[in-house]
Amino acid sequence: MPVPQSVRVDEKYRDLLLTVDSGADIPPDWQDTPIAALIMAQNFGWPIQASGKAELLIATCIEFRHALPVPRMYAYVIRRASGRVIGSEFSVGYTLAQGVKYLVLIGHNDCGMSKVKETAPLVVDAFVDQGWSRAAAEEYVHKHATRHAIGDELDALRDEYQRLRMIFPKLEIAPLFVCLHDSRLYIPKWFLDIEKPDHSNYPANVSAEIIADLP
Repeated sequence: MPVPQSVRVDEKYRDLLLTVDSGADIPPDWQDTPIAALIMAQNFGWPIQASGKAELLIATCIEFRHALPVPRMYAYVIRRASGRVIGSEFSVGYTLAQGVKYLVLIGHNDCGMSKVKETAPLVVDAFVDQGWSRAAAEEYVHKHATRHAIGDELDALRDEYQRLRMIFPKLEIAPLFVCLHDSRLYIPKWFLDIEKPDHSNYPANVSAEIIADLP
């Protein structure tokens, strides 16, 4: 699979992302946190000092062209198709119980989940090759392709960021975007336009309707 061009020159992304060229480009709320440490490690090769107690959860895609620069004993990691946490909310809650305070949500360019319609027949064939009936494979793939498919990668990242803020309103969530060309992390420009959460002023209860809608 070829590596796509840099988002710096790709018209689809180049005007929608903020570069992180130094530590000063990291938002104030992320300074001196595991979020900043991850960005500095990914973009500049800074070593991460693991304390042995994870305070960070990283949620990203299963994409094999993206490697995380994290050592053992540093972070929990959820890797799912499209990078969304839908269906893994219990895993998030578990990490919170272990002391996690920060969630980094990483999207990327050239995501295969934006091309699910084109690849679905191949996925069906893969299940059939494993011994599934074609009817069962087609039904299963249709169900889950609909669930995992995304349109625009940046829009999907924003939607998941906003969804998770409703479910975990006291968790510091950092939406980031990785370029598969050079593995650099960027900040979506839309993040500047979203009202930032005041973690000290949230209502005590998450809506029962939101909880009931969880898969």
